[in-house]
Amino acid sequence: MFRTIFVFEMLKKVTFGSSFHFQNHKKMRKIVSTFSILAMLFVLTACPYSAEFSLDSPKERINSSYIGTWSEESSFENPAYFVISKKDANAYVFEKNEYSTEKKLYEKKTYTGHITTLGNVQFLNLKDEEENKYYFHKIELSSDKKQIIMFEVTDNIDEKFSNSVELKAFFDKYK
Repeated sequence: MFRTIFVFEMLKKVTFGSSFHFQNHKKMRKIVSTFSILAMLFVLTACPYSAEFSLDSPKERINSSYIGTWSEESSFENPAYFVISKKDANAYVFEKNEYSTEKKLYEKKTYTGHITTLGNVQFLNLKDEEENKYYFHKIELSSDKKQIIMFEVTDNIDEKFSNSVELKAFFDKYK
């Protein structure tokens, strides 16, 4: 059910597929990487499983450990980074910032998201407002709270779901 992995470190840490890392830096200064920014671009431009509805409505309280600026460790001068903030008591705002070499500035894309816990597994319901679709990621926070590890839910799911209840039951069964 899971296709890829990525880890965020606080500027926070993300690893994806063959791994890419984001580290937590209070100030965006020196970011050194063993992996390419292309991995992060692939994470958010690849097509993980999507649906017109989330697994559940936003009911779980936000985890303040996710709040902050998360950036990929990269050898590029202008790596992509994310700003995760509180939207309300149960939801987050995710701002993806990518550097445009043509425009010589960062361009921002905004998503909203919330967590749904099934058993002891947490899923991020990430909504692309422009497409009006939800994308799903299994999400874990490292014990030292310096890394967010995310597994993209594969788009190789053949089943069709007509509502959140059916989708949630499927995720719960195969988590």
